[in-house]
Amino acid sequence: MRLKQIKIVNFGQFSNKTFDLPSDQINVFFGANEAGKSTTVAFIKQVMFGFHLRSNASPFFEDYTPLAHVSPMGGSLVFENDDSEYELERLYAKGDKTKRGILTVKKDGQVVPENLFFDQIQNIDGSFYADSFIFNQEMLGQVTSLSQEDLLERIYYLGAANSGQLLKLRDDFAKEAGKLFKKTGKKPEVNRLLKQVETDRDQLAQTKAEFSDYEKLAQDLKDYKDRLRKAQQALANIQNKQASLHELQKELSNYTTLLDLQKQIKDIKFDSENYQKAQDLMAQGRNLQKIMQSLQEQLSSLTDNEINDAAESKKVVQQKPQLLQWQAEYRNCLQKANQLNQEKEQLLALSPEINQLLDLQTDDIKQLKEDFLALPSKPNEEVNENKNSSSDKIWYIIGAVLAVIGLILLGTAGVVGIIALIAGIGLAGYGYVKSEQANKQQAAILAKQKAVKDQRQAFYLKYNLDPDMLDLNSLLTNLNQYKLKESAEKTNSEQLNEINQKVAQLAANVQNIIRKPVDDGFDQILNGLDEIEEQINKQQELVQKKSNLSNALSQDKQDLKELNLKLKAVLAQANVEDMAAYDAAYQEFLAQAKIKAQYDALEKNLHDNLDELKQEAKEPGKVLTQLQNLAAQATDTTKEIDTLQAQVAKLQVQLDNLADSTAVFEAKQELANTETNFVNSSQEYLANLVVSRWISRSLDLASNERFPKMLSAAKEYFALLTGGRYVDIILDKRLTVTRKDGKKREVKYLSRGTAEQLYFALKLAFIEQIKDKINFPILIDDSFVNFDDRRIGYIKKLLEKVSENNQVLIFTAQEKLVDQLEISPLTFTKGTQDA
Repeated sequence: MRLKQIKIVNFGQFSNKTFDLPSDQINVFFGANEAGKSTTVAFIKQVMFGFHLRSNASPFFEDYTPLAHVSPMGGSLVFENDDSEYELERLYAKGDKTKRGILTVKKDGQVVPENLFFDQIQNIDGSFYADSFIFNQEMLGQVTSLSQEDLLERIYYLGAANSGQLLKLRDDFAKEAGKLFKKTGKKPEVNRLLKQVETDRDQLAQTKAEFSDYEKLAQDLKDYKDRLRKAQQALANIQNKQASLHELQKELSNYTTLLDLQKQIKDIKFDSENYQKAQDLMAQGRNLQKIMQSLQEQLSSLTDNEINDAAESKKVVQQKPQLLQWQAEYRNCLQKANQLNQEKEQLLALSPEINQLLDLQTDDIKQLKEDFLALPSKPNEEVNENKNSSSDKIWYIIGAVLAVIGLILLGTAGVVGIIALIAGIGLAGYGYVKSEQANKQQAAILAKQKAVKDQRQAFYLKYNLDPDMLDLNSLLTNLNQYKLKESAEKTNSEQLNEINQKVAQLAANVQNIIRKPVDDGFDQILNGLDEIEEQINKQQELVQKKSNLSNALSQDKQDLKELNLKLKAVLAQANVEDMAAYDAAYQEFLAQAKIKAQYDALEKNLHDNLDELKQEAKEPGKVLTQLQNLAAQATDTTKEIDTLQAQVAKLQVQLDNLADSTAVFEAKQELANTETNFVNSSQEYLANLVVSRWISRSLDLASNERFPKMLSAAKEYFALLTGGRYVDIILDKRLTVTRKDGKKREVKYLSRGTAEQLYFALKLAFIEQIKDKINFPILIDDSFVNFDDRRIGYIKKLLEKVSENNQVLIFTAQEKLVDQLEISPLTFTKGTQDA
């Protein structure tokens, strides 16, 4: 079903706005934010399914009461289905308590019942249409907020059209069946009526004995009522005749008017077709004069804005690709400079000593290596002064003890004392010699250690490098790398300077042409080049426009001359001098037509009584005599009716006193009513039960037939939308998707753009499966804001495929999207109400 036209009378910010949709496949509506795109989407939905001027649960705003205080609210939609055209017009005015508006459905221009249209779309409601055929940001976002169970349940029943309504109907029927009958219940209607039938039968048996007396009295009452009814019918006939005669008296004045109009009728010959031709020629002449005046004013207002040195301008514009190349090289240089700086900082972090060697020349580096290799190794010898002094003291003590013993023994044992004394003196001398040798050895070691320390300290003072912590080979390697980075930085800086010089020269050239300051920034220069290109295009358009206007003006002059000749021929044929005389003749013709119409209407209205009116005109007073006779008859009949009514009332009182007899009839009636209610409630119970089970079975069959096809289409669409990155959709306990590399991901771990692509695939696959039952336009309201250029290319391919079966309407504020779709858009102008 294709939407051909959207006509808004008053809705939201719009008044008197019309869109004619040129395509039966994809139509694009373009406008800035708040220009009315979402308002138009809501208008399409609400004209079909009713306005929502109160709070209403919906995934988008629904209350679009006109901003201006105007009435009525609403408009119309025109659909084309096969060879028929349907127009849906919904209007709301103050006083409509439902606030849904009054819907009028026309088929091929004729008003038809609403169900003739809605039966063709399976009688869906607004929620079904919004969930299935409308896409917007809020609805797309629902895919991330749905629980896995909810999503599986919704997708499972996508295979059956109107499944939501059918499921609700199934549950409602089952609930109603449960209310009517329960096997062990007392309160349900069928249970209660079954008990009531037994009670009513017992009551009837007790009252049947008195039925014969009641029946005889009832027959007498029936006879009097029949006589009363005949008398009342006779009185009614008399009153009808009186009313007819009174009406005839009223129409006597209309008959007099009819005779007067007959005298005014004249026979006038007037060619309406020729007059209309003259009117059309006059209107065409006035329009041509206005057009010629407008063309002349446009020619007068046009000025030649010639571009100075157009060749130089074109030459400068041709440098735009080279500028873009410079821009790319400039960005690469900046990126390279940042990378080199980071690499230098990494080298300094690894070898902070590099800072000490940056100023050294090649010879200095060579000398550093020689000085480092010439450094002596750090000594490991330690001087143990305490150990040496202790050893020497032992020899001294032993010698002194032996010497003392020898002196003591000299007096008693001379030889032994002498030997002891000599040994003591010898040991003391040995200790002295050992002590001197140890002192000399220790002095030599200390001198050596001091020389090594002084030499390594001199190296540290010269180069500010600690030789004990220095890895010279690694340091020199990192130093070479650091200097290579500095050299690369210099080359990169020179390239940047060269690019800046070229850009500055181009900026100067652009500035000379457009005669206003232009910065050296790439964007400023690109804007300037675009401005120069626009100047060149405008100049070419101006020349072409002047030529077109001149040609149109010449043609209009010739057309006006031909129109004047045709008008003179028409006036001559009517035998009038000018259009004013022709207008006067036309007014006289209209006056006679009005008199004739009044005469025909009166004659038609009086046709049934025309003979009586002619007779009354000949014999005045005849109608009055007939009215007097009928009045006398009405009086007599009224008296008879009063007498019969009194007798009927008397018999009725007697019947009322026969309570037992009356109870017989009441008991019969009560039993019959109860039995009828029991049968009806039983039938309703069985019907509800059967329908509930039938709906369940139908849904199972529908899901089994449609669901696999829908899932297959959804996989195909999802693969297309993701450029083949995702190749499968798996429905088990959870909804998961499979990437091309075989990895599976749950929906909650997808990006917002990919999740929205999945939502598009599922809904469009559902629409594909129900197209044989419901084929409605798909409304997409700025639903691609999270799509990059590649994703938009994918969705474009899918929409082209879907549009083979369903009309697609895209509402967007993205100018880039309109360019990619390559479809001429219908535009909104923010702040205006013109289509």
